[in-house]
Amino acid sequence: MGVLWMSFMLKERMESEELMLLRLLKARGGLVDDSRFWNLEKGYQGEMLFDKWFSGVDGEWIVVNDLLLEHGGSLFQIDSLVIGGDRVYLFEVKNFEGDFLLEKDRWYSGSKEIKDPLSQMQRCETALRQLLSSLGYQLPIESSLIFINPEFTLFNCSPKLPIIFWSQLNRFCHKLLKQSASSGKLHARHSRLAEKLCELHMEKSPYERLPEYRYEELRKGIVCVGCGGMGVRHHYRMIECESCGSKEALDTALLRSINECRSLFPQIKISTKIIHDWIGETVSKKVIQRVLQINFSLIGYGKSANYVKETQRLIRTDIKA
Repeated sequence: MGVLWMSFMLKERMESEELMLLRLLKARGGLVDDSRFWNLEKGYQGEMLFDKWFSGVDGEWIVVNDLLLEHGGSLFQIDSLVIGGDRVYLFEVKNFEGDFLLEKDRWYSGSKEIKDPLSQMQRCETALRQLLSSLGYQLPIESSLIFINPEFTLFNCSPKLPIIFWSQLNRFCHKLLKQSASSGKLHARHSRLAEKLCELHMEKSPYERLPEYRYEELRKGIVCVGCGGMGVRHHYRMIECESCGSKEALDTALLRSINECRSLFPQIKISTKIIHDWIGETVSKKVIQRVLQINFSLIGYGKSANYVKETQRLIRTDIKA
């Protein structure tokens, strides 16, 4: 989640912690709900496609991605919030694929009824309007449900609904350009709003659903950065995947593997021995120790010694004091 001025820089969207951990578990043979995983994966890919498209929309904007906010005891998520000179744009992005039917406010995928994404967006808009009002902002909100996948079709869709299909994105871009040109310049007040929303953003989502997993049950080795497989071989200062041929610097792969272990098992004390086991003993302890010493701080002595990030060490020092 972050803020950018589109005319100056492009901010890459970050995947959710849940998706990152599920991807790691899936690569290492953990029991993962495939339906949940692929829904998150496809949603993330759709949001990335939207970001790529919006990066080509000229104009003065402040974009805040991946907001999780709370107001009046209710939580609501925003895929992309765009602040313009005279209004706020709320974009709900869906990466649905295939034929869907809208019938009397009910949505169907084949014969299966699904959650109404329009109602979801409208509830989000209501909560956002109330939140903005409480912050002293009366900017109008313009909401759009974006179906980013070109292979998506919705039957019985009224043209009056705030829905944008892939085939309409070019025309929608022209509309945004005209609105931006007539809405005036952005000011410090707009920037303060974006910063305040970032401050209110909740980092930890209560919607995350991770399966139970244990260290002993997961496959050990180095996960390929290209295909996510574990058939990598080490030679000199590089590793290479036997499946897809992806190559990666050894130190980079080791640091990534260390951080994977820290993410999945924050309670485990990181040591040379632990990481040697975590990567399937594919690299010597001497090399692992060198990477740990460069990127982490060693605390403790003897068997209790372990590596931490500097921020962790400061927190522990504060607690001890």
